[in-house]
This record gives sequence, C-alpha cells and structure tokens, in this order.
Amino acid sequence: MASKTSIYDTPESFQKAYARLITLMMIVAAIFAIIYLYTSPGNILVRFVLAVIALMVSGEIIASANGIEQHSLGAYMLGGKRGIGVIEWLAKQSPRIWLAFADWGIGFSFGILSYFVFKKNINKKAMLAGIITIIVVLFVAFPYLPVILNFINIPQITSKIGTTEVASSPSSFSLFFYIFVAASVIGGFSLGTIILILFSGGSILYTTSVFLVSLLSSHPNTGVLNQQVPGVAPLIPGITIPLVAGIISLIILLVVHEFSHGVLAKIAKIRIRSIGVILFGIIPLGAYVEPDEREVRKLKAYAQDRISIAGISANMVTSIFFFIITFIIISYVLPNVSTGGVLITEVIKNYSAYGVIPVNSTILAWNNVTIRNVYDLEKVEASYVSGPVNIVTNQGSFTVTPNSQGKIGILAEPAQTGTQYQLTNFIYSIAALSFGLNFFVAIFNLLPIPAFDGWRIYENRVKNKALLKAFSAIIIVAILLNALPWLWSV
Repeated sequence: MASKTSIYDTPESFQKAYARLITLMMIVAAIFAIIYLYTSPGNILVRFVLAVIALMVSGEIIASANGIEQHSLGAYMLGGKRGIGVIEWLAKQSPRIWLAFADWGIGFSFGILSYFVFKKNINKKAMLAGIITIIVVLFVAFPYLPVILNFINIPQITSKIGTTEVASSPSSFSLFFYIFVAASVIGGFSLGTIILILFSGGSILYTTSVFLVSLLSSHPNTGVLNQQVPGVAPLIPGITIPLVAGIISLIILLVVHEFSHGVLAKIAKIRIRSIGVILFGIIPLGAYVEPDEREVRKLKAYAQDRISIAGISANMVTSIFFFIITFIIISYVLPNVSTGGVLITEVIKNYSAYGVIPVNSTILAWNNVTIRNVYDLEKVEASYVSGPVNIVTNQGSFTVTPNSQGKIGILAEPAQTGTQYQLTNFIYSIAALSFGLNFFVAIFNLLPIPAFDGWRIYENRVKNKALLKAFSAIIIVAILLNALPWLWSV
C-alpha cells in the first residue's frame, strides 16, 4: 500500500516555491474580495463581516503555507532580524537629539504636569517645546482634521462631509474646544484625550438611555441615536477607508512608531530580539520591535518612559509633516486643477436651486466667474453678498438667490476626473489620512490602558495599582460606549 506524501516530504526548494505560490494566490484573492465588497452596494455591516471572514481565511492559509506557528483566526506575525541594523544605525546618529525628541514627546503628552512628574530627568527646553506644540497643533493643524472625513466611509461621519468646514478663526471654536486646549496644556494630550473619551462616552450613554426610555412609550425616539458620531470605529482599508491609500498610511504610521521605540531602546543599551509586522490576512494590524523585556525592566523609570513615548513622538511629528503636505495640496494644488466644472449630484429642498437647476447638470460659471472645480464654487459662495446670481450650466442658465451663506442648496462633485486630478487626489488621500491617523494614534496611545504606551508610563508613576486598574476599566467602558453609534448605524 502506497504511503501518503506530505508537502513537507518534498525538497525544501519546492516547499518554498509552493508557499510563495499559495501566498500570492491568497493575496490576489483577498484583494479582489475586498475591492468587490468595497464597491458593492448593500449593508456596510454585512460587507464588513464578509471582509473579515475573507481576511481571516486568507490569513490562516498564508500562515499555514509558510509554517508560521504564531497565528490565530487569520492574524499572524512576520518577523526576524532584518531591519535591526537600520535601528542600530539610527541610534548612533545624534543620541542627544533622540533623547530630546523623547522629552519633547513627554512635554506634549503630559503638559505642564510633566515638569513636576519627571522633574530633573527631563530636558526642560524640550519639554517647553512640547507644551508649545500642544497650542500650535490645536490652533493651526487641528481645525483641518475634518478634511479626513472625505476618506472615511462611516455613516454618521459621511453624512457630515457636506456640513463640516475648517474652523478659520477663534470665533469658530466651541467652548468645549477651549476646555480641551486648557486640559491639554495642563496635563498634555493624555489628560485632554481622557476628558474627550469620558465626555463622549457619557454623552452616548445618556443618548442610549433616552432611547431605551422612549421604547416604553408608543413613539420610540430612534432619531437620538443617529445624532451621535462614533468616537471609535474600525478603519479597514477597502471598507471604511480607501484600500491602497489606507494601507500605505497604516504602514507609514506603524513603521515610524515602532522604529522610534527601537531607536530609544538601543540608545538605552537594550538588545533588540526581532522586528516585524502583525498582519490580519493581508491588512497590517501593527508593527513591532521586540526589545529584551527583562533588560527594559531593569532600567530606571524615566529611561523606560522615553522608550514608551518615542513611538508617540514619532507619530506626532509624522502627523505635523503630513499636515504641511495636506495644507499645501488643498490650498495651492487642488484649487488649480480643473475638473471641467462641478457636477450637481443632488438639489436640497427649501433652497433656491430646488426645482430650478436640474440634477446631473454641470455648473460652468457663477455671475460670469468661471467655475473650474469645487474650490472655485466654494470661493464664490464665500464672497457672496446679496441679490440673485446667474448660474450657467451645460443645460442652460438659471437665476437663483443664495441664502446668507451663499448656498443655493446643491451637493456637487468634480465633473471630470482626469489623470492629473486622480494623481493629485491620491497623494492628497495619503497625506490627509496620514495626518489624521498619526495624530489620533499618538493621543489615544497615551491612555492608561494595558497594551497602550501610556499604560507603562502611568504604571511607572502611579503607586496605587488598584486605583490605576479601576480608572483603566472606566476608560475601556467609555471607549466601548464610543463604538456603539457605529454598531447601531450599520
């Protein structure tokens, strides 16, 4: 009787070729599956679940084909010694600057309190620079975060794209914004984010309670649920964010974060065991640099804190870098890319254009001003004073009277998307996502939650561990509450 032959009984070269073939097939299959689900109509939750299943299956097959032992439910780790040499080289380049870089991160992470908590172990100039960074980021870069809404496919967020604008002056900021700024200056982005999470979670809890109480009446108030925007929602390339731009942005985020951890670990004379990436199917969930944990635990608290804060510092400086690129693109590049006018996709009731200007017509001019793109349209709307205006379209001319904000009640998009526009918009999507994602990962990583960088810092500084764990549990509950609006919307 012939014995069964296993793939592992074949020559090693054949095994490697087989593993590469299976891996390539699964990558291609997963990409096609995600693209299909992303472009298909239907309930986003169903498409999300199917995408998760596709990634889970592809991840399990890839891990098994490559003999990766550490894998579970489609998630697996790819790591090794490659890249450690780069970290060692970076650590040798101006160690003092790297240490100041970490202290800058402590400054914006814990604000004025960092002076009292870290005392003589922190570079005072770098700490002050960190506190100044809080103010500059919140008043200059933070108002531009709404631009990333254009690249996030989450129901409550998508519905606000047409109504959310960049805050251009101090009068545009809300009272809560100033409270967030004050809290961040005093206790850094760590305290500001804690307040933000607790406030948002409390608001969602109250809204949910109002809905549950209304169920007892004959008129359930389902509208209150849709008023809440999720504070936490999954960002899945190809489903909730663009596929290619999303993956590139996540890779940038993960690489700069983990490499910075590794550099500060090497400066502290800690051995790096391995470096790699955590994947779910073909989607990067995270990257890791694995220092010798026993050696890290032997370091003094402030040296451990510098290693922990390094990734956060890297994400913040990356966010600032991509903010500059985003600002240049939306201020000087996109406004000068012609899209042959703007296509009207919807006309809103109770506005002057309703019943007058037909849907699917292209606006070419506004009172003799040529409209090349949506930026030209926004400019003439902003400069509107009073009286009727003449709108020239490809289906004729129409006279309407805008409201006091210059709005005639239309939703519009580029009429033509040529190569120049597509390329510019692709770079814009990477820059905007990298700007927003790096900022949010930096501040959320400061939360005192196990597995977050902030946890180790708080653990080193808070003596009452029971109190710290209780507070951590409260924040975790608040984060789960922040995810509720996304769940009930899909």
